[in-house]
Amino acid sequence: MELDDLVKNQHYAVSRSQALQHLTPAALRWQLKKGLWRTFHPGVYIAHAGPLTWMTRANAALLSCGKDSALALGSAAYLLGINDTEPQILNVHLPNNVSRNRPTGVRIRRRKPFVTVVRKGLRVTPPAMTVLDLGDLATASREDAIAVATRAVQRKKVTVEELIEKLDKRRAHRHRHALTLALGVVAEGAESVLEVDFVQQVLLAHGLPLMRMAVPDEVGGKSIRRDFVDDEHKIVLEVDGTIAHEGQRRRDNRRDRGTAAQGAQTLRAGWVDVYYETCELALDIFHTKQHRGFGGEIRQCGPTCAVKLMKRSA
Repeated sequence: MELDDLVKNQHYAVSRSQALQHLTPAALRWQLKKGLWRTFHPGVYIAHAGPLTWMTRANAALLSCGKDSALALGSAAYLLGINDTEPQILNVHLPNNVSRNRPTGVRIRRRKPFVTVVRKGLRVTPPAMTVLDLGDLATASREDAIAVATRAVQRKKVTVEELIEKLDKRRAHRHRHALTLALGVVAEGAESVLEVDFVQQVLLAHGLPLMRMAVPDEVGGKSIRRDFVDDEHKIVLEVDGTIAHEGQRRRDNRRDRGTAAQGAQTLRAGWVDVYYETCELALDIFHTKQHRGFGGEIRQCGPTCAVKLMKRSA
């Protein structure tokens, strides 16, 4: 490959060894002296004098860390399409038997030998590994771990089966139990942490039957997606963690009227209902189902559950 093609393919980052396959040492020194090239990391050059792009920095980091290195964590998630934002700090993983000096602006972690995949010409940790690594960070909460897994599955970057397989080998993962439970719900169609927690904390914790998730439908000639549907009792439940503005409320109202026209009833719940009025929400769903022919029971989730008070008053 010609030098011009090489540097373009690598977003204008080039190593000294690569450059010397095409230039004499004197010619390389001349490029640097004239300011046409500049040293970015020891033994790594930028083959232009303009601003640096994120891709240039990422290529330069891998060139500096060597052929066994791979972008990881947020850097890998960005190239894999799991995250949308370019991370300011580049994360690079190396096999634990490889030693490299840390380039400026790069965080290095050593781990057991690992496989890599290539995205946009750069080596990155595979999707399942990247998702689990992000969820295992010391700063990652249970919600963070579930959110990145849910997003990766929703965007079709990884399958639930792949995550479960990798998670089974990560016994020390900080949120292993929560992820194991959540992935079962994600496999059924949950697309957010709020939906996962609704299933676990509202339905399952109170012994209520599961509902179909992410159900395609049509109202007023427009295709929509229902969060949860109870087909037998014609109940639609929508969960939303955002604060609705007036335009969103009007759209929700139109959807609810269209649902009513189909003979179904809409229930809506937000993050306050799911996390702070959990038992009351479960009771509302139970009573709605009862009025529509449900003959099952509801159970209390704990000693202070509102279901216990309801049964005592009854």
